[in-house]
Amino acid sequence: MSSQFWKYTRSNAALSRQWAKRVQAPLPFILEEVNRRMVNRAQIMRPVEGGVVHQGWLHPAALASVKALFGGRELAVFAPSAIELPAAPMDKAAESFLSKLWPGRASVAKAASARELPLGANLPLADESQAMVWSPLWLHGLEDPAHQMADWLRVLKPEGGVFFTCFGPDTAKELHGFAKCLSESIPDFADMHDIGDLMSKQGFSDPVMEMEKLTLTYSTPEALLQDWRAFSGNFLAGRGKGLVSTGRYQQAIQTLRALKSPESGRIPLTLELVYGHAWKVKRKPKIDVTSVKISDIKGRKASK
Repeated sequence: MSSQFWKYTRSNAALSRQWAKRVQAPLPFILEEVNRRMVNRAQIMRPVEGGVVHQGWLHPAALASVKALFGGRELAVFAPSAIELPAAPMDKAAESFLSKLWPGRASVAKAASARELPLGANLPLADESQAMVWSPLWLHGLEDPAHQMADWLRVLKPEGGVFFTCFGPDTAKELHGFAKCLSESIPDFADMHDIGDLMSKQGFSDPVMEMEKLTLTYSTPEALLQDWRAFSGNFLAGRGKGLVSTGRYQQAIQTLRALKSPESGRIPLTLELVYGHAWKVKRKPKIDVTSVKISDIKGRKASK
């Protein structure tokens, strides 16, 4: 499937640039929270023996818990550009937590190395060579998510699995009015059922999709925008590039102030998180069956 999966076409080049800028900043709160929730849910995964691929929204500060989760496995990390990854061991509290969550798997994983891989390119890994793919908050920003899913299926071993998160339709719904004032658009985020159907079409077996809504609240529009922009920019192909006047920007800010709750005096920001996991099932070889009519069998004579 092409980029027509989306109402608003993405730009892999824009997503790469924005990631490169944000990965140099402190760990965004949104990514930190989603990563924590993914690790909490990962106890349902029982991958076969083998390596793990991290191909998602990467920040070095978020890798420690993932490395501990897959303790002892080789972790191959891919990003739009090469970056250095921390080699520090897990802190005691996190290691203790993971030992309870997933007994026997909380030892620190082998050192990971981040390898450069342009968005849209295939993983430089052999077919059926990996046990697991881990992908936080990435699919919703890609031009062609179907291609990414198909490549994951290619590198996974039979009975290997993928676990990912992406944003659902209600994410940042409060920002639509703000974006409209600036002649911009908030990306359309896919429903979990559409993502699940897309995975099935690529060959994954019975994808399990879940949805969770979080509501963050802020005292000012500026604080809300700071959190959102720390994680996400405008990665749409048709995004505007001109400067915005002060008056127009203040008009946009007013759309956020209008959302302030009368009770709490705070402004909400919705995050709809879509969780998906699926397995690559080993296909049984087809057996050719020859059909013979009963009348033909009865009419045959036994050879002497």
